[in-house]
Amino acid sequence: MLSPARRIQLLCLPHAGGSAVMYHAWRSRLADVAEVRPVDLPGHGSRRREPPAQDIGALARALAAELAPGIEGPYALYGHSFGAVVAFELAHRLSELTGPPVALIVSGRNSPRTPHTLPPLYDAPAAELLRGLRTLDGSLPAIEDSPELLDLFLPPLRADLRMTETYRRPARLPLLSCPVHVFAGDLDPIVDEAGLAAWAAETTGPCRVGTLRGGHMVTGSTELSAAIADVLTAKV
Repeated sequence: MLSPARRIQLLCLPHAGGSAVMYHAWRSRLADVAEVRPVDLPGHGSRRREPPAQDIGALARALAAELAPGIEGPYALYGHSFGAVVAFELAHRLSELTGPPVALIVSGRNSPRTPHTLPPLYDAPAAELLRGLRTLDGSLPAIEDSPELLDLFLPPLRADLRMTETYRRPARLPLLSCPVHVFAGDLDPIVDEAGLAAWAAETTGPCRVGTLRGGHMVTGSTELSAAIADVLTAKV
């Protein structure tokens, strides 16, 4: 295990409706190379009493102001699906405040320049929204059958989905200078080869695309965490 001074800080952004809890297992899986810092967004997890964000750019600016003081030494960003776009915007904001990350790592999301062409879910009736989520996640245990949990879960989820489904990359954003590493499940229904490859247009550095076994929700995969460990090991 590397000394704390040599480990990379890995800031992890959750998918739509997710929270920092989804990355807690990574603290042990990646302990040899990274200090994993899961990030809760307003309206989620430890920040569930706050109103959800409504704009990804404004969210990234607020997160950068909160996170920058705690960044000492090399850092990287990871985001899945909706979190990939948040991580992308956050990489720009943090580059201005602390210098560029050593890597931007994303999964389950076509590039910011690729239009969202699937039917939007953010304003769909609850039953339709839940059916759409099941196609990605397979199941929603303990949520579907509880009106109380749905009342807590759906508003911040809809806010996240609206942000990602209506996102348009700001033309003024410069290119990143860091390497970009893109991962996706080989059965993920919401990404495609061209959309994943288009992440290369977001950086002057290298961009590598990797395929994992599985569908959209690859964040629990040990294959993904092992791939991220390889990426970060090369940066130490």
